[in-house]
Amino acid sequence: MKIRREVRMGIFGIIIIAATYWGITFLRGLDILSNTDTFYAHYEQSNDIEVSSPVLVRGIKVGAVTAVEVGSVYEPVTVTMKVKSKYAIPSNSVAVIANKSLLGGKAIVMQIGDSEVPLADGDTVKGAVDNNIAEQIEDVKSKLTGALDQLSVTLEGLNKVLSDENVASISSTLGNIDRASRNADMAVSDLRVKLAGITSDLSVLTAELGRTAPQLGRTIDNLSMISDTLTVSLPELIASINNTVGDVDNTVKAITSKEGTIGKLLTDGGVYDNLDKSSASLNALLVDIKENPKRYVHVSVFGRSDRQKKTKEE
Repeated sequence: MKIRREVRMGIFGIIIIAATYWGITFLRGLDILSNTDTFYAHYEQSNDIEVSSPVLVRGIKVGAVTAVEVGSVYEPVTVTMKVKSKYAIPSNSVAVIANKSLLGGKAIVMQIGDSEVPLADGDTVKGAVDNNIAEQIEDVKSKLTGALDQLSVTLEGLNKVLSDENVASISSTLGNIDRASRNADMAVSDLRVKLAGITSDLSVLTAELGRTAPQLGRTIDNLSMISDTLTVSLPELIASINNTVGDVDNTVKAITSKEGTIGKLLTDGGVYDNLDKSSASLNALLVDIKENPKRYVHVSVFGRSDRQKKTKEE
């Protein structure tokens, strides 16, 4: 049987209308293929809740808002929501309007109660508004404002630092740092050359020490022999020195005693006086001999007779 064109157009229109309704319902967060229960909640303000806002239980979407209405200016706002029937919501639960995130967007968060009686289709659930999120947003906003103010002050300070005078000073400083770096490189290069020379000298010194090691060994052996010799002869040398010191001590004692000649000379004033007088007499005798030599020395040219004659004449 041939279907008339008008019937086909009607069936196609019905399909289009059904698909459109399903699409709109899906976009609003509802699934027309699953069973749902309708709940109501009343609020003083809508608090930016919108149709299709999600209904969450422990962070999981279990339904959506289907209507936000107000009967008159004196009545509270009534929010209609549909929740999947498989979720039994206790009757003392609370539907809280809260922010989904700090970036915005509202949702109804079900704070599950402890009642054993579940909500039935068409029941009204207690409504509430979570102000903590708003406070957190305001706190974040104030902190961001403070951070922006601080950033503004920092930028102003940076602009002052980057003034022409400071830029010139920074450029001069960087130039000095660059020159210091080059000087440091030159100093390091010189140091490397000197270290190379020192290393070469150390190598030569090591070779010389290697060649002179036998001589050093013999020198050490000689010093060891000298030390052994001193060890053996040192007691005899010390004994000899002690004997010499004893003899000197005895000589000094003999000199300083009154019994010996030197001791009497040093200690007896009479001996000294006699020696002094004898010396004076001897000196006077020598002077007299020098002045009157004929009195003590007789020279005769003609012999003994002349001397006897002279004596007789006298």
